[in-house]
Amino acid sequence: MSRAVLSIFLVLVLVGCGSHSGGDNAGWHWSSTYRQDIHSVAVPIFTTKDYHRGVEFQLTDALVRKIEEFTPYKVEPRERADTILEGEIVSISTNTLQLDPYTATPQEQQYSIIVNFTWKDLHTGKILMTRQGFQQTSSYYPTLGEGQQWVGSENTVDRLALGIVHEMEGGW
Repeated sequence: MSRAVLSIFLVLVLVGCGSHSGGDNAGWHWSSTYRQDIHSVAVPIFTTKDYHRGVEFQLTDALVRKIEEFTPYKVEPRERADTILEGEIVSISTNTLQLDPYTATPQEQQYSIIVNFTWKDLHTGKILMTRQGFQQTSSYYPTLGEGQQWVGSENTVDRLALGIVHEMEGGW
């Protein structure tokens, strides 16, 4: 019985599980959703138009971690990279969603970050992707002794970095 299962597995691995009917992207195929012609990316610190200090460093650090965690790309200095991912934080805002009815202190808040970013091939100068007004929002519950900079931004920055990395996937 195990020989039959092993044989079927080997056939599936060798033959593949998909079909192609013309064109490079037609039909089913096994491959990465990320571009195969790119091996490295430079990620300089995002610039910012907002006055929330340190978020640009948090975002850049999160992007580096997410790129190396979820993509086949290696983060390299600009001099050695194939591509560059540059961006700007356009705005950061905090909105109160719920107040304590007795003390009027915020019980739930929403932290939003809007960025513009461009991913460019450093060899050809070709823009691989550009997004304007890319936004991520997270709700959080402020607690005594923890400010919005830490509680609100950490989760939002992490989600934003993951969203940007997902945008780097190739077209279907």
